[in-house]
Formats: sequence, C-alpha cells, structure tokens
Amino acid sequence: MKSPELLHPEEDINRTTASAIFSQPLQQNNHLNITGLWGLNKIEGHPGENAVLLEGALNMRRVAVYTRYEWVQKSTEELNLDPVQYGADKLFTVHALTAGVSYDLLRVAHTRLAVGAQGSVFFNEQALHRLYGSHPLAGEVYLRIYPDLMKP
Repeated sequence: MKSPELLHPEEDINRTTASAIFSQPLQQNNHLNITGLWGLNKIEGHPGENAVLLEGALNMRRVAVYTRYEWVQKSTEELNLDPVQYGADKLFTVHALTAGVSYDLLRVAHTRLAVGAQGSVFFNEQALHRLYGSHPLAGEVYLRIYPDLMKP
C-alpha cells in the first residue's frame, strides 16, 4: 500500500493476509461459524507486525454465544511509548480473550434487533504491566441491528 499512514506519508506498507471460514448449518435453523485470520504488516527497515484472530459463534434460535482469541504485535510507536525507555523497534505481544452472548429481541422487515454483553481479558508482556496492569479487563453491553438470515 502506498503511503497509507498520514503521520508517515513517506512509508509504504506490504500487507499479507490469510483467512479461513467454516460455517455449518445445524438442526432447527441453528448454525456454527468459525473463523481464523492472520495478517502481517511490513514496513521497510522495521520488523513485521503479525496479528492472529480465531473466532467461533454458535447461533441457537434467538441466542448467540461467541468467543474470540486475538494475538497481536504492536510497535513502541503504535503504543505511544518512549523509544528510549522501551526500544525504538521493539514489538510487544498482546493477547486478548473475549466471550459474549446476545439475544434477539425482535425481527421487523428482515432486520433484527439484539441485546448483548461481552467481556474481555488481556494478557501483555511484563514490560507493559506498569502501564496497563497484568491482566486488564473490559466489558460492554450493546444493542445490535443486523439483517435477517437469507433463505434460498
């Protein structure tokens, strides 16, 4: 990609990605979806930054249960850290594990409205514990509007 970052217009990024998706219809209009993704951003003169995502969702009538695992490498600059203290070209590894559930409240004109909640726990390198804690937590409650399932 030619000059994708506004803060570094002189830098081009080589991006490589791969993904695989498995979808299995189950009985009674239920279904299982599993996704795996990998990506690599490489800027000349800098180490490549990898990211991996594994995600699964089980939809059962009006309820969806899902989980996600993420592994990413972030640079000192992207985390806005002092390059003298943390190293100019250092990559930091962060892991995140998320679990959630949503419930379809209503269906109108091929559109669904769901309410949901999810929680995440993060695991980062010891060098980042002072800034972020050893296992930061996040949670959210949300409303989701999405299209109804397409039928053949």
